Amino acid sequence: MKPVFAKVFDGLHEEVFLTRLIDRPFFSTEFHFHKECQMTYVMESSGHKIIGDCIENFETGELTFLGSDIPHVWHNNNLPHDSAHTSNGHARSVSLFFDPDRLTGLLANFYNTNKLEQILQISKRGMKFNGDTKLQLKKLLFKMSKEEGVAKLVLLLQLLQILCATNEYTLLASAGYVNTYQTRDNERIDKIFKYLFSNFSNEIKLDDVAAIANMNKQAFCRFFKARTQKTLVEFINEIRIAHAIKLMNKDNMTISSIAYECGYNSISNFNKFFKLVKKKKPSDFKKQI
Repeated sequence: MKPVFAKVFDGLHEEVFLTRLIDRPFFSTEFHFHKECQMTYVMESSGHKIIGDCIENFETGELTFLGSDIPHVWHNNNLPHDSAHTSNGHARSVSLFFDPDRLTGLLANFYNTNKLEQILQISKRGMKFNGDTKLQLKKLLFKMSKEEGVAKLVLLLQLLQILCATNEYTLLASAGYVNTYQTRDNERIDKIFKYLFSNFSNEIKLDDVAAIANMNKQAFCRFFKARTQKTLVEFINEIRIAHAIKLMNKDNMTISSIAYECGYNSISNFNKFFKLVKKKKPSDFKKQI
């Protein structure tokens, strides 16, 4: 799926940072990236997310921080055209956006910003917070969304101080990830991603996906690998394994039931691909949970 370049501050030339509350039936499925850093707390929703080359589930209560130009999307499991969608579904979040260059340039007038610049560089892989750090950042985000002026700026400085001091996070994209997306083929890659997210629990044939892209199989494989840095099989398996982990966390299901629910036609295949992705057998992973 090819990300679209987005302009968060388009038309707001004097803004350095802003907060945004989202309350919709579902999150936008447009894969995009932007210069501005983005911190997002998911107040209500679930589904799959892509951040760089990371593919995994997201749930209510997740807090992430994305640096400049890392492609991302939050894709809800139940979209309006799905039969499982109901009118009372919600996708709610609170986000902070800031221009990293303008912000560090302004703050450099008052203190040494080396540590902040290091964190902003790390955040280009995407960061997911946990523990007390997540609670503190969540509280500050909600406060910032209700304040204006100097009070809002003070809260931002507190948030940046926490970012510079914490180690309660995991990095999402791989160490070697580089955004190689171009600005063409948006519609084609969007169709591919939506098809894969909606059908991962069924058999997915290369012929069918290539047809969606209106390409022959060989051209499609080159196209997909160049943009996602994964083969189609690797991509599908990461979606399926992410869903398997969600089932392990929530439901008292057997390993075999989970395997078939995620689209695997044999336990041996499930065990093989689970170990490739998570470096552990599914039974050991489930016991750890």
